[in-house]
Amino acid sequence: NDWCREYANLYPKKAVSIGHPLSVIFLLFFVISAIFTTYNILGNLLACYRTSSAVKSLPQERQIPKPGTEHLWHYCDICQKLMPPRSWHCALCKCCILKRDHHCIFAATCIGHNNHRYFFWLTFYLAFGIFMSMATLFVDVGRSFYLLHRMKAGFGNTVKSLSYFRYVCLILNIFALGFPALMLRFQVQILKLNSTYYQISSRHHDLGFRNNCQLIMGQRGLWTFISPSLRSPLPHDGTHWKIKQCF
Repeated sequence: NDWCREYANLYPKKAVSIGHPLSVIFLLFFVISAIFTTYNILGNLLACYRTSSAVKSLPQERQIPKPGTEHLWHYCDICQKLMPPRSWHCALCKCCILKRDHHCIFAATCIGHNNHRYFFWLTFYLAFGIFMSMATLFVDVGRSFYLLHRMKAGFGNTVKSLSYFRYVCLILNIFALGFPALMLRFQVQILKLNSTYYQISSRHHDLGFRNNCQLIMGQRGLWTFISPSLRSPLPHDGTHWKIKQCF
């Protein structure tokens, strides 16, 4: 701040011609980033909820195994019918879920084959958004304490109160970052190995990072980070899974 003020006093025309455009670009960048991040958080959350991964969402003819593949399917005692491989029953959803990862209480639905992509980007943008908020607060807290040491005693109490308030907000932000960051860490490993939350270290279906991305994200792979509305068809309907070949 002091350096900018000194430069502006010495070279006012340059300060205006350089500082104003850069400041506008800087502001627009962060405003657009904030809108983009918020849109992806809310959009992916809504897509998680609206996209069903239930076995019963399949066409009727795909809810039964093809001839010769019956041995790959397993019987669900609750649904009382054969279910595709990697599908498991959810007591909360009261149905079997295709490649069930886990039941998400925040999305109010199970995360599975059809909506796993949306959950991955939901955790990513939650962690990213809270991290940016934490970084902004961190700078603001540092600036507040810097001003506190420079201001006169008459204004010190007010600045001090604001500084402590910002400090509390920063602490809360750090704790808020913990949960989505932990979930993102799990989801990155799941994406890397094409596994699920309850079998997170399994390499049974690991077909390589690129293939794993397409199996979870669809044909557009990691480009789905742009928007939850970006169309990215999955390579299959979730009733059959290739197994990693061991040599």
